[in-house]
Formats: sequence, C-alpha cells, structure tokens
Amino acid sequence: MSWHQSPLLNAARSATFITVDALSRKRVHNRNEVPGSVRAITPAWWTSILCRDHPEAEVTDAQILDASSGTHQRHRFAIEYNAAGTDADLPRSVFTKTLPSVMNRMMGGFNGTSYAEGRFLTELRPALHIECPLGYHAALDRRTYAAINVLEDLVATKQANFCDAQTAISRGQAEQMVDLLATLHAHRYKDARLQTECRWIPNFYDWFSVGSRKMRTEHYTQQALDQAADVIPAALVRDRRKLWPATVAAAEVHRSDAIGLLHSDVHVGNWYQTGDGRMGLCDWQCLTRGHWSRDLAYVLSAGLTTDDRRAWEQPLLQRYLAKLASLTNTPFEWDKAWHHYRTQMLHALWMWTITLCHSPLLPAMQTDATSRAMIARISQAADDLDSINSALGGSQA
Repeated sequence: MSWHQSPLLNAARSATFITVDALSRKRVHNRNEVPGSVRAITPAWWTSILCRDHPEAEVTDAQILDASSGTHQRHRFAIEYNAAGTDADLPRSVFTKTLPSVMNRMMGGFNGTSYAEGRFLTELRPALHIECPLGYHAALDRRTYAAINVLEDLVATKQANFCDAQTAISRGQAEQMVDLLATLHAHRYKDARLQTECRWIPNFYDWFSVGSRKMRTEHYTQQALDQAADVIPAALVRDRRKLWPATVAAAEVHRSDAIGLLHSDVHVGNWYQTGDGRMGLCDWQCLTRGHWSRDLAYVLSAGLTTDDRRAWEQPLLQRYLAKLASLTNTPFEWDKAWHHYRTQMLHALWMWTITLCHSPLLPAMQTDATSRAMIARISQAADDLDSINSALGGSQA
C-alpha cells in the first residue's frame, strides 16, 4: 500500500491525526466513517453495520466485554437491539480489531495488514469451505491509517478455545490443520485472478523483501540470535553468517508460477478448536500470495513439539500433498516438495526472530517467553533439516 513512503514520516502523520481525534472527541455514526478507536463508535454506527439488511432494526447499546492488544487492539462487544433487531436474530456479540495508537497504525495500517485481513474476510472468505471467522465489516482510512475489522465472536458462536505455545496438538488435530491449509491453498491455485482481481494481496517475495528493507529485519534477526542463543542449536548459531543469505534465497520460490493464497502466520497461537472439535484458523492479517511450502513448514515446526514434528512431518506432508493434488488436479513430486518444505523453515524462523527483536516503531506482538518457545522449535527444525544449506544449494522449483 504505502511502503514506498518513510516510516518515520507516516508515524508522525498518524500521531497528528490521533491527537486531533482525541481533542475533538470525534464520533462515527455511519458505515462510511472509520473510527479512530472504539471510543468513537456510536449505536448508530453499529446499526449501519449490523442492521443494514433489516431496516426496522437498531442497535440500542454496545458494551465492551473484554480487550487485549498486539498488532491491533482487540475488543469483544455485547450488542443490544430493539425488538426488530432481536427478532432478526442478529449477532449478540462481535469482535473488533482497531488501530488506535501510532504503533498499531504503523503495523496494521501503514503496512497494509489490516486492509488485507478485512478484504479477505469480506470478499474471499465466503467462497472458502474452511473453519475461520466470518467478517461483518472492514474499513481503512488511507489518509490517517485508522482501520476497523468487525468479525464473528467465535467464543459465542462456536465455543472456541484458542491455542497457545503450551497447547498440545494431537495427530488428529494436526491432520485437520494441514487439510484446512490444503483447501485454502487450492482456492485459485495458479489462477490468473490472483494477479489481477487480487493484486491487493501482496506476493510473499515482495512482502518479505520490501518489509525487510524498511524495518531492518536482518539487523533484528541477528540481535535475536544473540538474545535467544541458549535455545537455538549450536550449529545454527555457528552458521549465523549464512542464515540471512539463505533466508533471502529461500524467498525465490515465491516468484514461481506455483502460487496460491497463503495465510503466512500459521503459528499455533492463531489456531482454535470449536466446541465440536474442529480446528480453525484466525488472524489473517499476514495474507499473501506465494508457494504453499511456507505455510506447511511454519505450521508443523511452530505447532508441534519437536518429537511429534520429527515423527509426523513426512506423513503429514504426504497427506497435505495428496489433498492439494486432488483439489487442484496437479501432481506433486516428493523430492521437490520436501526440498521446499526444508527451505521454508527459514521463513518460519524469520517471523519469530523479528518478533523477539524488532523496530521500536512496532508494538510488542508476543511475550518474550512465547517468542523464545517458537524460536526453539523452529530453529531445531531448521537444524534437523539442514535448511540453510538446502536453501543455498539452489532452488528446485
């Protein structure tokens, strides 16, 4: 979206708009307005979003149930309606993601992730037969970088339990996870519309390359290698000078024609289990176009314990390839698939080195304990699979 502009300039502009909104106590009343924060939302705005197909219905009140923060500020709202709204069986609670601070706007507005997630949930998600949230509304103000996404409250609708770094993923759950990813990746796989109608979805190669330059992620990756050296295999620490060139080389596969939709941030904390046992995937803000191997390497290395990953990764990859082949009518050669799986461990690791150590323009997205746990798992996978030398040995795309 706006990566060609200066991050510092945009941070200053965002701070100005946030200050003006706070001083003026600006409120929003219709769906064409983008709230600077949830404090700006009125019942009339909620009515324009949730009651647009029911002219007699109105939202009479909305109360925050709980809140949390990271790349976005997240809130659950309890929604009350007039009699017509109650009779229409409209959502009684919703989940919002907003960008009220400078750091939020740099992460979610300036780099386009809030926009990508919103468009995915409102435009692409309805055609996908996977377990993930419904999207009710999405909006971004390109001038101020304020944004809001209004999503299904999965706790209320599906009794969802969200996973975290301590969650033990069973073999059956892992099979559901790779099946979901195969279904996602098959949607518009190698489809020209990804280059035309969906140009708003960045290619992973560009997303990685431009973001790395702007946010100096090579520098912060090296910092993270120092800070987390005690949980990283010694051989990988010794190879640290080769790590970044290998990570860059591993990105080349995403420039091939074997391109589909990628979630791109499939660590265990973005998965949930519904009350009836289905595994679902949330937090679509890192949506990109790229090679399927990124998501597979990431989900198995970050989602499974090291022992389970070692025991299950080949059968799970075989399962994934069989499902993707059946959905796309495309054969996949095992040796090439295994090569790409091995090299993409480096991009899974990159996501967490720059979470542990990052630009001061970005918010703390995870606790250090979670980041170190993910780095330990993924770096061990990269070491087990000799990912650095595999990437530097040349592509087999």
